[in-house]
Amino acid sequence: MFCYLIVALILIFLILPSINWPATSRPGQVESKLADYVTSEWVRRHAAKETNPFRPTPENLKAGQGDFEEHCATCHGLDGSGENRFGADFYPPVAKLTDDDAQSWSDGELYFIIANGIPMTGMPGFSRNHDAKEIWGMILWMRHLAQLSPPEKAALESRSHMSTEQHQKMMEESHPEAEHH
Repeated sequence: MFCYLIVALILIFLILPSINWPATSRPGQVESKLADYVTSEWVRRHAAKETNPFRPTPENLKAGQGDFEEHCATCHGLDGSGENRFGADFYPPVAKLTDDDAQSWSDGELYFIIANGIPMTGMPGFSRNHDAKEIWGMILWMRHLAQLSPPEKAALESRSHMSTEQHQKMMEESHPEAEHH
């Protein structure tokens, strides 16, 4: 038993810190599977078994959209595509909220993720500064994103391009000596 402890300590304190782990490179398959498993099990074991107490009425969707756009769209995109406004690489990648993986989480699991965040991923927790109704509203909007009508998609795409152009203009104005892409 003592030998296993020594090996584990060597691994933790000597070998792991020497590995290059940038967010710009893809991790190996084993690391990805392990991280996905641990995160999924953590959420499933600690999330409440509840459904969203709010119905997707036009008023609730509008409120949820506003909170989503204010707090979530910067990383997840206005349309939930995972295209962040930072133009940055994240590891793990920012979740695509409209895909089957994200949509398969239960309401209680999504609430847990949004309220608590996910450590070491860039996903912050919102429960300290946002009430339950706001979080449930964001979940309503996230669910709706997977079912957008063509006019709704077009409107979000138009606003997304405008935001990107506004960001580029702001960057050029604040750093005129720098070359921007």
